Amino acid sequence: MGNLHHIPTRYRVYFLVLLYIYFLPIQKEKLDLSLIMKYIIRKLQSEDLSAAVNLFIKSYESERESSPLLPPEQDRFKLISDSLKCIINNPSVAIFEDSTLVSFMITKGYFKFKGQKAAMIPEYGHSSIAKDKKKLYQLMYMKMAEYWIRENVHLHLIGHFANDITVKEILFQLGFGAILAERLRDLSPVKVRKPIEINSIDDPADLLEIQIEHNAFYTSSPIFITKSLDLQIIKRDLEEQFSSGLKTLAYRENGEIAAYMIVGESGIDEEGFLLQHSNSAALHSAFIKPHLRGTGIGTALLNGAISLAGEKGYERMMVEHETANYFGGNFWSKYFDPYIYFSMRYIDNSI
Repeated sequence: MGNLHHIPTRYRVYFLVLLYIYFLPIQKEKLDLSLIMKYIIRKLQSEDLSAAVNLFIKSYESERESSPLLPPEQDRFKLISDSLKCIINNPSVAIFEDSTLVSFMITKGYFKFKGQKAAMIPEYGHSSIAKDKKKLYQLMYMKMAEYWIRENVHLHLIGHFANDITVKEILFQLGFGAILAERLRDLSPVKVRKPIEINSIDDPADLLEIQIEHNAFYTSSPIFITKSLDLQIIKRDLEEQFSSGLKTLAYRENGEIAAYMIVGESGIDEEGFLLQHSNSAALHSAFIKPHLRGTGIGTALLNGAISLAGEKGYERMMVEHETANYFGGNFWSKYFDPYIYFSMRYIDNSI
């Protein structure tokens, strides 16, 4: 480069600063590459299951410190092990340092959502050690997304613990946004403003009209989720809920049902997966006609559901809701604390 001593001092300083700025990204790239090269990356296999479950249980223990109402971690080991075993042949990423599993991510499956082919990483389908956690998650998603796009999957969803700040921040930086929340509360009564008559409903046909209105509500702003308005499908779904042992509480206005809440065991479907076989109650559905919102009817229904859950011997109650649901989201967040979020990312379909 020649001798710099013949160049005035101020120009030598400018020149050295430019060299530093130019080579800094290259040096950083080398550091990132060295981080990647120290790991072995491959598909998660059956012999990795025990290590994967242990990794997840550590994450679960950490979440339970912030969400103490979650069932004890020793009760969840078999549930997680059996669940991972069922999807072990699905697309996955496992990262090892030497021979030790340090992180994993596995697809639960593909499905149609919002008019697109979607892939789901369930809440139990990923975990990582604390060291290099950010980069491990970035690396896992990079590998997983690359595979999904080859399969023409452009809608990516992941369930994750609500109080894992690191994972939430990583997902945000990767372009994910919240879509669902799962929340928990104890069975202590909530304060009711005034006495409101709440009744049990035993005939699913009584809910048909308000359920149609409820399904139509989801297409409104800012939720924009399509639910069936087919009368026969709605009737079938209600009959299945009633036959499964769920209980329905309702408020009537001029003899017609104007608000309702359905309560029963948690974990009998996709909602509240981590609460399966844990003596937990769930609110499976709820709706209040618009002109009655904010009148205390929702609180009265919730108090009735809590009382019913207590009578049945449940230990806790959960609810799942769309985070974009202005009315429902604000109501549930007033009485329940989050423990799981589901986040979603769109990828350009032209890729």
